[in-house]
Amino acid sequence: GGEGGGGEGGVLWSEEEARLFVGDAGSLTAAHVDICPQLEFAHGLTGLKLLGVATREATPRLAALHAADYTQLDAAEAQAELLATRVPVDRPLDDAQRALLLDEAVTAVALEPGDLGVFDSGCLHFAANGLHWPVTGGMNAALYHGMLTRPLLAQLRAAAR
Repeated sequence: GGEGGGGEGGVLWSEEEARLFVGDAGSLTAAHVDICPQLEFAHGLTGLKLLGVATREATPRLAALHAADYTQLDAAEAQAELLATRVPVDRPLDDAQRALLLDEAVTAVALEPGDLGVFDSGCLHFAANGLHWPVTGGMNAALYHGMLTRPLLAQLRAAAR
């Protein structure tokens, strides 16, 4: 990654290359908390993406109920992923999905082409690719680019313990 300088809020590190996420309508990213928390920039390219992010204060509570446990990097990780809550846009929600989406500590936004969503990846977050986008037929694409800023250092140190 690249390094930056700066004062109190300066960029300390950023990914040199953005990551492209492409998915059909209805594809999902389960609720999770990134192992390495960073400031995440999501650039909407095509389609419609539902992006949900919890507050830092509510993340431990919501992660215990809804997130995959990525602390086990073995076969159990795949099972944890299957059990994590997803919030689909193409079918009715079950009770856990509804509870996550409607929790007061969760902000949900629609990321459209040209939009930029910015969030702390150390907070619980999830995504779902939208339906019926007239131009793309439901295909969704977004670029994600992360960076580490000085205010996130304490959170990164805590995650490393």
